[in-house]
Amino acid sequence: MEVISSFYLFLEILGTVAFAISGTVVGINHKLDIFGILVMSVITAVGGGIFRDLLLGATPPTALKSPFFIVISIIASIVAMLVALIIKSRREALSIFKAARFYNNLLLVSDAIGLGIFTVLGIDAGIAHGYSQNIFFIVFLGVLTGVGGGMIRDVIANQVPMIFRENIYALPCIIGGILYVYLQSVISHNLALFISVIFIVLIRIISEQRKLNLPRIEY
Repeated sequence: MEVISSFYLFLEILGTVAFAISGTVVGINHKLDIFGILVMSVITAVGGGIFRDLLLGATPPTALKSPFFIVISIIASIVAMLVALIIKSRREALSIFKAARFYNNLLLVSDAIGLGIFTVLGIDAGIAHGYSQNIFFIVFLGVLTGVGGGMIRDVIANQVPMIFRENIYALPCIIGGILYVYLQSVISHNLALFISVIFIVLIRIISEQRKLNLPRIEY
């Protein structure tokens, strides 16, 4: 039991760091000041979990009741900002194009990792609260946990949230969430979790690299 708890803690920290970095990158790209970047980082990292807890009636939300993950997101953001300063100081050796590509790739990978981890953790939270038979609800919880923080981040950045415009953003969470629910009944929990996270991360990254999009109505 202690091993499972440690594994969950590791995943939550990893997901928090990943989303915190994505929030930091967006903040830097929009030329926010240091406080603005930190706020963007924290909101991206814990926003989805706050939405999840409110839907489950867990108030106050875990992220506000115990600020551990807020502190983790702040530390991750500060480290990311320091890396950005180092890159800026070496801009002569790194073209603007390469720097922009680096930030875009960092945003893509960190956001994809956060999506994958928090989607499955959101589903587990729903199951832990006794909703294991309501597949629609627990998958919805997982998707909301995965995309919620990013939605707030994008709204603050005054841009249409990625979930509504990016190359297949929420769809991997939905399919990966359903896959996770199914796999838990046929294989071990941890293996199901690992497969589902990897599935979401890979589909998100591949869809971005290949510029795969859902159909749009144009006129």
